[in-house]
Amino acid sequence: MRKWLMLALAALLLVFFGAVLGSGNFLKQPLGKEDRLLEAVQSIEQHIEKKNWKQAKDKVEYASNAWRRIVNRIQYSVEREYMYDISGILSRIRGGIVAKDDAAVMEEVYFFYELWDNLGR
Repeated sequence: MRKWLMLALAALLLVFFGAVLGSGNFLKQPLGKEDRLLEAVQSIEQHIEKKNWKQAKDKVEYASNAWRRIVNRIQYSVEREYMYDISGILSRIRGGIVAKDDAAVMEEVYFFYELWDNLGR
């Protein structure tokens, strides 16, 4: 009886850890109004195309806060390198907006899209 209990517990733990490690794609999705990162970056792209620098600056602040929320959820289920890359992209977007360099911001936005699609796979 004890042997079966230990085997069942081990199997349950393996299933649980597998679920945690495979949940990155699900956990990156927004769970509320404060963590809509993809929508914020898409909005930044639209504001940059229209040269609305003030609105773009507001959205990049929102995006940074949303990313901090998402990182707490996905930190065990995605590669740390992806998390560092997205943090760097958001910083470079912020810098490009301050410098009003639309080409640099757009480059980072499309790099973000590529990383976001691969996050959690």
